[in-house]
Amino acid sequence: MTRRPASPARGRPAGRAVPAAEPGPPGWIRPLLGLLAAVFVLKFIVVMQLRDHPLVQPDVGLDTTAYADLAKRVLAGDLGLGPGLYYVSPLYIYVLAAGLAVTKSYTAVRLLQIALGTASVGFIFLTAKLWFGERAAWIAAGLAGLTGLFTFYESLILQAAIDPFLTSAALLCVSLALTRDKHALWWFLAAGIVFGIQTLNRPNMPLGVAGIAGALLLMRRFKPATVLVAGMLIGMSPAAVRNVIVAHEWSFVSSHGGLNFYIGNSDTATGFFHQIPGITPSIAGQEKDAQRVAAQALGHPITEAEASDYFFGLAWTWIRQHPGAAIALFARKLGYVFNAQHIALPYSYPFYAYDAKTMLRFYVVGPWLLIPLGLVGLIFAAPPARRADYLAWLAFVPSYAVSVAAFFVAERYRLPILIPLCIGAGAAIDFAWRVLGQNQGSTLLVPGATFAVIAVLANLSHGLHDGRWEEGLRMAERLVIIGRYDEAEQWVQKLEPEAPRHGIVDYTVGVALLSANQAARAVDHLTRARELDPGQPKIDYVLGQALLKAGRAKEAIPYLQNGFDHHAAVPLLGYDLAVALQTTGDLQGAAAVVRKITPEDDADPEVWLRLGRLAAEVQAPDVALPFFQHAVQVRPDQASARQQLGLDLTVLGRYDEGARELTEAVRLDPKDPDSLAHLAYCEIKLGRLDDARTHVSAALAIKPDHVLARQLAAALGIRPPGL
Repeated sequence: MTRRPASPARGRPAGRAVPAAEPGPPGWIRPLLGLLAAVFVLKFIVVMQLRDHPLVQPDVGLDTTAYADLAKRVLAGDLGLGPGLYYVSPLYIYVLAAGLAVTKSYTAVRLLQIALGTASVGFIFLTAKLWFGERAAWIAAGLAGLTGLFTFYESLILQAAIDPFLTSAALLCVSLALTRDKHALWWFLAAGIVFGIQTLNRPNMPLGVAGIAGALLLMRRFKPATVLVAGMLIGMSPAAVRNVIVAHEWSFVSSHGGLNFYIGNSDTATGFFHQIPGITPSIAGQEKDAQRVAAQALGHPITEAEASDYFFGLAWTWIRQHPGAAIALFARKLGYVFNAQHIALPYSYPFYAYDAKTMLRFYVVGPWLLIPLGLVGLIFAAPPARRADYLAWLAFVPSYAVSVAAFFVAERYRLPILIPLCIGAGAAIDFAWRVLGQNQGSTLLVPGATFAVIAVLANLSHGLHDGRWEEGLRMAERLVIIGRYDEAEQWVQKLEPEAPRHGIVDYTVGVALLSANQAARAVDHLTRARELDPGQPKIDYVLGQALLKAGRAKEAIPYLQNGFDHHAAVPLLGYDLAVALQTTGDLQGAAAVVRKITPEDDADPEVWLRLGRLAAEVQAPDVALPFFQHAVQVRPDQASARQQLGLDLTVLGRYDEGARELTEAVRLDPKDPDSLAHLAYCEIKLGRLDDARTHVSAALAIKPDHVLARQLAAALGIRPPGL
């Protein structure tokens, strides 16, 4: 019996195959995109609130200006930024330069940074979902989106702006490598490359990666560990290639690691950044001073790498000689890594959240919550499946914490560790939700007690400065610099009641006003500073400087004299006193003061020339001579230094020596009529009349109305041009 074919379904042509239903996108994708859009909007508001703030502009100084200036050099074609090793972590320099090349706007760069930060929230969601499930992922992403520190640093022109993106991307790659059997090695390679790239932004990152690689080795997973490390070396390689080509040194890192290690490990170390004697506390200052200090200590010129090795050596020597103190210091720093107090460097988050009245004050999530909740979640909510794989991923947390504590602690250095803590916090809340839903509340006793203990310890006050008051003082200074004097006065009134020392606010603002050529305003503040904090030679001297600049030289002298007599710590101490004495007609007293001024040997040649000129002006050529000689010694190729020395020797009647210096000045700058005319004068005194005529004629050809040249021409019987 023949089977009849089945009737086609109604409305469907007979004989046509029914296509298989294509799987649609997971149901969580659209809600996640909605969440990320909301996160971006919140970050956008903060960027708009901060974009015109006086303290976060590219020219404000500190690290921001250093990165902005380096990015400008790259845009100008100096791609290698030589000579020598990088002094700062280089990745952000090129990220900033690329952003500016495309957008021509720092605000646009900030928007690109918060876009990366928004992506990092998505990466946190995906990582949490892999380990703890979808509900934990939603909670973790929500917590990350409301973490103010992420949004704040992403809104700055600072290398920390891209750390959340890079860390979350690398940890997602590690998670995919550990949870997906297919293509696992490729994910390990990708994770290593991202970590390696981040090393160019956060030089201590290899220690964090070492934790993951070490855990893999303990599990006898040698190939994944090797691939991870190989990927990291690939990511780091651009810096190594650049250093070989530009600096002619084989190095994966920049040259400031040794100094940072010494700052965090010495008999004066506090666990935080502090100034090292002789080294200016800024990127530009450290770049210049660290090598100089190390070279002076070693007694010979050195490279940047050798300077870094010198400071590494100092730190390791102290550690070996004081192992107990070093261990105690390290333990204290490790505690600071997991402490919720804000540690400003260089920006104070509380200032921008509350004093600047931005949206950040409504970002309720921060280390105060993420540290205890995140650690509890990472420990007690560990996924039962693939436990060994999870522990390898988790190894990043302690190893990165150690990498921070090995140097010194600052808030922005802790940003990467907040990424896994967000994930752990999401897991903790999901774990509690699940347990309570199963009426197993007793299961939460140990995790709850652990949370309480960690929360107390993490939020325990150590008396650390969050930098909020200091940032307010910088705000007052900055307002003076940009000419907003009334607002600066308001900040003075706000800051003074909480000042750590009476008079410091008025003194600081007074100095800023003096630098801004607002001498009269400066006098008012410095007078008040002196009243609030009497007996301070430095305040006296700077008050004298302000009075002198305000045209009140006679009144300035007692204050300048007191500061000078008591060795006030001000640059070029005595110069202003000599000028004040000169202004009031006491040339002998001015010369006596100049004779006592002793600049640093490596001071700029212009400093030595200024002192020499002042001595010459007060009719003390013998006092001027050593200053001019030192300027020539420092810059033998500077025509003005040679000229000044030659003129001073001429005044002293040392015509032969004067002629030699002026001859060199003419060689360096043959178009200077002053050098030519004075050289002719020396030659007349030495009886070299033909040479004198030649140089007088050359001077008059350049400047026909040159007074000395015309006088010498008349004496030599030369008809000046135009007569």
